This record gives sequence, structure tokens and C-alpha cells, in this order.
Amino acid sequence: MDRRVSIVIVSHDLHEYLERCIIQIEGNTERHLLEDIVIVDNGSQKKYRLEELRELTSFPLSLVRLRKNTSYSRANNRGVESARGYYICFMNNDIEVLSGWLTPLYEIINGDVKIGAVGPKMIFPDGSIQFAGYEKDQRTGFQRHKFREAPTPHTIPHANVAGPVSSLTGACLLVRREDAHFDERYWYGCEDVDLCTNLKRKNKVIFYEPRSLVIHHEEKSRAAGMVPIDYERNRLTFKEKWGKTWEHYLWNVVR
Repeated sequence: MDRRVSIVIVSHDLHEYLERCIIQIEGNTERHLLEDIVIVDNGSQKKYRLEELRELTSFPLSLVRLRKNTSYSRANNRGVESARGYYICFMNNDIEVLSGWLTPLYEIINGDVKIGAVGPKMIFPDGSIQFAGYEKDQRTGFQRHKFREAPTPHTIPHANVAGPVSSLTGACLLVRREDAHFDERYWYGCEDVDLCTNLKRKNKVIFYEPRSLVIHHEEKSRAAGMVPIDYERNRLTFKEKWGKTWEHYLWNVVR
């Protein structure tokens, strides 16, 4: 069976970030592992042009157009419908993949049917840590990033330990196509954690793999005022969905 990967990128304006993301995929992705790239134009004011995007890569690339800036969940789900791969890699448009990034992720999920999702370590352009797992925010009961902005990420032992975790970020997340669906009740935020929670309910492992390394500029769309965030509404949606034991579901680690 051909088990290659489709990359799904939801993008709203910020053309230069999307173009750089595609160029980095072209230069740093293992060719035998990638089936195609699907771009979802999530209601951009200046529409993306398919012919221009295709000039940036030799990988097959398709474009899904949405007239309105819909939720991140809905936009990703529409992208999955157009993807051809056995695996789906959700990716933000402000990600820059680094050389050899896909192989470690692919080996983990393709080598064990119990693995439900796998994600990389993420760093800021200056090399400090953007994402290397979650820890509990005592104020909200939800997650916050561990080791955030640590200046020497490669010297922190726990940031470089692969293994099962409670959840991963959807900024770069590899799953099987059958599991590649976000709950569209979330506007922007918590949909990735909810997906991981669903997988854990099926006794699937959520796996952090720091051998895979990507740069994440993070929240460029939010900073530009293009994606309004209501963190409390998303948290409330999660709590209502998972009930009184929501914290157990959130922090449970399947091994």
C-alpha cells in the first residue's frame, strides 16, 4: 500500500509566509514520502493564484478556496477532503521545515498502529524553543508550552526526549487520514487538543518526536488581526464536550 503524506496548509493572506513555507517544503522534504500539498485559501483578501503557488514547488499542489474566513477547524477539514495521502500533516503557514524533518515523524506513525498522532519540536527563528510539549497552567487547568523561549534549547535534556505526551499542537501534526478531522465547534484554538483527546479515547498514543525539527514564527495571523481568538470560549467548548472529568481526558497520557 502507498502510504505517503499530504500536507494541508490553511492560509489567510500573509502571502510571503505561505510562499516561504512551500519553498522550505520543496527544499527540505524527503521526496519519496510526500504525496501532495493542499493549500486552503481561508477567505484571503488578496486571493492566492494556483499557477503562482505551483511555481514554488515540484510536488503536486492543489488549492481549495473558501469565500469566508471560516474556522481553522472547518478550513482544515475541507483541505483533507482534497488531499490524496494516506497520512495527513496539518501545517501552519508560518512553519519552516528543516532538512530531514518528515522521516522521524513518518517512521513513528508508520511503524506502530497504536500511534495516533506525532509532532516535532518547534523553535523560533533565533533557535529558542517554541514548542517541546505542554505543562499545566495552574490558573486555567489547560496547557502552556514547556521550556518556552529557553535560550539554549538543545541543552535542555527533557526538551529532546521522545515519547508519549498528553497532546500536541496542530501547527505541525501528522495523523492518519481516518483521524484527520477537527471538531468545527472550535473557532481557533483547542481543536488540536480535542483531536488528541479523541485519539486517546481510542487508546491511541500521542507521540512527541524531537528528532524532527521545524521553525515556527507563531501567531503571525493573530498578530495581524486576521484571526480573532476567544480562548475562554474554546476552553468552555472543551469542558462542555468532555464533561466533569475533562481534566482527566486532557492530561491522560496513553503509553
